[in-house]
Amino acid sequence: MNLTITLIALFATVAAAVAALGSWKAAATANKTTAQLAAIERDRRHEELTPLLQVAFLRTANAPGYADLRVMLTGGGLERLDEVAVTILDEALPDHWAHGLPQGVTEAEAAAFVWGPWQFNTGAAEQVANNRQSKPRPLTLGGRNADNLPMVRTKPGHWMTDTDEAWQRAHPGPLRLRLTCHCVGYKPWTLFQDVPVQPPRPGFS
Repeated sequence: MNLTITLIALFATVAAAVAALGSWKAAATANKTTAQLAAIERDRRHEELTPLLQVAFLRTANAPGYADLRVMLTGGGLERLDEVAVTILDEALPDHWAHGLPQGVTEAEAAAFVWGPWQFNTGAAEQVANNRQSKPRPLTLGGRNADNLPMVRTKPGHWMTDTDEAWQRAHPGPLRLRLTCHCVGYKPWTLFQDVPVQPPRPGFS
């Protein structure tokens, strides 16, 4: 009799444990599903708010070796971006460093060297951090919604034998850009644009 009661109690305990485990798994699955749905909704909302930026390459009058890159906030889901930063990327192909660095070229020089037609003018210290990157600056619809970033022509590296004219012919563009946008409370947006550049006038750099 006592054995029977003990077995019944044991079975009841096991059954309760199995039920509790099942409830825990169900709750965990529900929580995971809720978290996944919330993540999907956040991603959808983030995509809906993607800023619309218009980027234009503007040559400087009477100064063929200089230009401006105009970055304008034209729309999207937000009226203000706390920071917009522009990075100049190398041309897509080929991989110029695939066989290592030429003799006399440092890692720092290679990282800074722009394989493309234009780079930022480092003399414009207020707008640019270096020849590849602009300083993060805010843009606001209905307010200061545009930024002009001064640029200069790239030149062949000191290890090359190319003339300026040959370099320019070999690297006509487009200007490849990465635009990083920040707004407090949201994940950053990373946008890519290829911007056509006007061909240089014959005989000018």
